[in-house]
Amino acid sequence: MHTESVTRADDFVVDGLGSRGTGKRLDRDIETCRSVWRGEIPPGCDSPAVPVGTREVPLLFGGMAQASFDRVARAGRGYIGPSAPLVVVGPAFERARAAWKDSGRAGTPYLVALAYFALGDEDIGRANAHDHYRTAGPDGARAKGAEVSGGADAVRATVRAFAQLGADELMLNPTVDDLDQVARLAGLVL
Repeated sequence: MHTESVTRADDFVVDGLGSRGTGKRLDRDIETCRSVWRGEIPPGCDSPAVPVGTREVPLLFGGMAQASFDRVARAGRGYIGPSAPLVVVGPAFERARAAWKDSGRAGTPYLVALAYFALGDEDIGRANAHDHYRTAGPDGARAKGAEVSGGADAVRATVRAFAQLGADELMLNPTVDDLDQVARLAGLVL
């Protein structure tokens, strides 16, 4: 099972900014957003960036480092897990719940899961996922291809499994570039 983080160079194309320090930049950005939502005038501006009375946008955070779970508890509404098998997402959900509780927040974090699917063209869908994750190396790419829920029964089982895990929401991402995939998915799960 492949559980390590996959960093893609094209995820960090802004000149001068790389993958190091993303957590600190994100924390700074969160504070900037919150000040804007409070109606404060951003540096270099003559007026507020949003209308008076703008509500704060509920934020979801992902990641597998402890800092990510701490950020969920400190500044988020919830946690969005990796597109990964239940054996990876389950412990991540538990870590998000634990950080939430340890921080003294009431209630529970909103938990979102991600999964890939293909209906009818399962082999193509698995090949597309494999290709997308080729930067993870042969084993990682093979594992991602194998994670694609292929066919109606597998998709239904994936939906049930994430519901049992306690996911408040499941985002199913098609791995075949055919809009019919979404329509067929809706017929299965709605």
